[in-house]
Amino acid sequence: MKADRTDQSSNGRTPEADGEDEPPRRRVRRRRQSGIVAKDRDFVNTLGRGLLVLEAFGASEQVWMNGMEVAERVDLPKPTTSRLLQTLKSLGYLHYSTRRRQYRLGTSILGLGFAAREPFSLGDLVRPYLSELADTFNVHASLAARDQLDVIELEVTHSTKTLMTLRLEVGSRIPLAGTATGHALIAPLPEAELNYLYTLLRERHAKHWEEIKANIETGRREVAAQGYTTAQSSWFTDINGVAAPLVFPGGSPVYALACGAPARHLNATRQREIGQRLVDMTREIERHLQDGDFRDEANTP
Repeated sequence: MKADRTDQSSNGRTPEADGEDEPPRRRVRRRRQSGIVAKDRDFVNTLGRGLLVLEAFGASEQVWMNGMEVAERVDLPKPTTSRLLQTLKSLGYLHYSTRRRQYRLGTSILGLGFAAREPFSLGDLVRPYLSELADTFNVHASLAARDQLDVIELEVTHSTKTLMTLRLEVGSRIPLAGTATGHALIAPLPEAELNYLYTLLRERHAKHWEEIKANIETGRREVAAQGYTTAQSSWFTDINGVAAPLVFPGGSPVYALACGAPARHLNATRQREIGQRLVDMTREIERHLQDGDFRDEANTP
């Protein structure tokens, strides 16, 4: 028989029951149970759920979705999802087509996107490096970050010398597991965060998890040994990649500088050449960050 938990609260509920140890996105998906009150009273579940609805559109390959499709994606009851959709529509963040009986992102969402990018001066710092990579090696070059179990492209530069490039733009997503960019983002994570991420990735990739985990571990060892990692025939069978982590002073957040191209244009020799240049670039950028050249204007008084 399991031993009683010693950290139960006076009313007999555990921290897990209160949702204290749950990540925010799981917390907002969890339906409230009778008698359970979250300890974090500053966390607004309704707001969190509304943002999950918007994320569902951003992460979907479908432009239009109906209420049932959104409810299934965010794992919320259909009546709750319907009220959230109506609220977001009335604010202009969603558009509803009476002919289609479906929703898509509205024009108001663009204002938030541009407002978020405008003060993000890290892009200004990194952009010249991306241009150098793209034009020198005829590859797609990007600054990327992790969003849940995906990689999201924050800055993108295409080579001006070749038409052979990837169809990725700012906001595009690629898989975290199985890609050089994803492995570069995973490599610097502390053990506790890595273990939690592995739990989620195991759920997503249950059938092939052992093989995927082995590839991630190979990427982590490559980053530890040489500062960059490579991937062959990863998220598309004809795409090769190379990436290096870019770590802020203090260890967080973590970004990645990455290059990708069709396999016949990015062989192992070229990957090693680009990889070393990526390491040099990340060191230069990290030195700029350490010296305070990066200004997070969003937090500047």
